[in-house]
Amino acid sequence: MPPIVKGEVPERLRDELKLLERAAGGRSKIILGTKTVDNRRYWAVLVKNVRLSCQKFRTTKTDMLFLLPEEYPRLPPVGCYLNYKWPTADHHFTLQSHYDAPFLGREGWYWYCVGLGGGFNQKGWAHRWRPGTQANNGHNLATLFVAARHAINSE
Repeated sequence: MPPIVKGEVPERLRDELKLLERAAGGRSKIILGTKTVDNRRYWAVLVKNVRLSCQKFRTTKTDMLFLLPEEYPRLPPVGCYLNYKWPTADHHFTLQSHYDAPFLGREGWYWYCVGLGGGFNQKGWAHRWRPGTQANNGHNLATLFVAARHAINSE
C-alpha cells in the first residue's frame, strides 16, 4: 500500500463517507483515520453514537469501527468492531476475531461477524460484494453500515 499522507483521501472514499453520514443519521459522527495492525495499514472508519436496541442491550448506543482493507472497495472489510463487550448470546459476537480480521480486543474493540453474505472467505465475499463504479451505485460503506446495524440489533 502506498504511504498515506494526511489529507490524501481517495475521492471514492470521500464520496462513500458522505453516503455513510446520511445513513448513520444526525446523531452519529463519522471519523476517518488510519490504523496499522501487524504492519498492515487500513483506512479506519469510526461511526460514533450508533443506536442499539434497548431490548437486546443495556444501553442505547455504541461506536462502530470498520477497517477497510488495502483492496477496498474491490473487497469489503471483514466484519466490524464494537467498543464494548456486550453481554449477549448473539453467535456473531464472539469477542474474538476470525477470518483474518485483526484482533483489537486489547484496545477495547471487539469484532462482530457481519457482511453481505457469501461465506467465510475472500472469494465468497468478493462474489456477494458488488461496489459500483460510482460510490452511490452498488455496495458501499453505507450499505455495509446498514447491514451491520440491522444484524447487531436483530434478535
